[in-house]
Amino acid sequence: MSQTKNTQNDRVSGLRRHSEEVNKLVVESLQGALIKLIGQKPYDSITVTELCRKAGVSRMAFYGNFQTKDDIFRRIVVDLHKEMMAQVGSPFRQPVSVKWYEDVFRFVSDKSDVLEPIFASGYSDKYLQLVNSMVMRYKATSQEQIYRRLVWTGGIINAVSHWLSNGKNVSPQQMALCCDKVFANIRAADFAECECEP
Repeated sequence: MSQTKNTQNDRVSGLRRHSEEVNKLVVESLQGALIKLIGQKPYDSITVTELCRKAGVSRMAFYGNFQTKDDIFRRIVVDLHKEMMAQVGSPFRQPVSVKWYEDVFRFVSDKSDVLEPIFASGYSDKYLQLVNSMVMRYKATSQEQIYRRLVWTGGIINAVSHWLSNGKNVSPQQMALCCDKVFANIRAADFAECECEP
């Protein structure tokens, strides 16, 4: 009797894993399709049907994971930033250094296949809005600190966008040195007041 129950549990567990893998493939396919389409046409003219066709998934699979194409875009940005924070660390939990900036620009270079179409197609404002909403989740001790963070984040994203659009014409090390010099006063003042908690 217990062997039958174990067999059923194994089947249920196997089906759950399979379902999770299928959903992951659907999400990745839709994200890839959106990035490709962003490089080909205006964002507002991309339809769910077109996305599904490009991704090779059904509309049912789309709506099983997302409500709108904006949800896909949001997921792309959030996933990128989660991955970046896991690799380089949060700039609001620790003081940033030249090495931190260099690690960021190396990450950006590694993810340029996703980021270049977004910036090249004029979606940097949409990207910045999403990043700003993530930045604003961190506690700030003053209104001034909020504005410093927004100025710093906007500056970094503009630097990344310009760097990518110019074919990464300088090394990540050179970008890191430039950013560290330009943003040193903003970041130092931010950390003087920062509670460094999300």
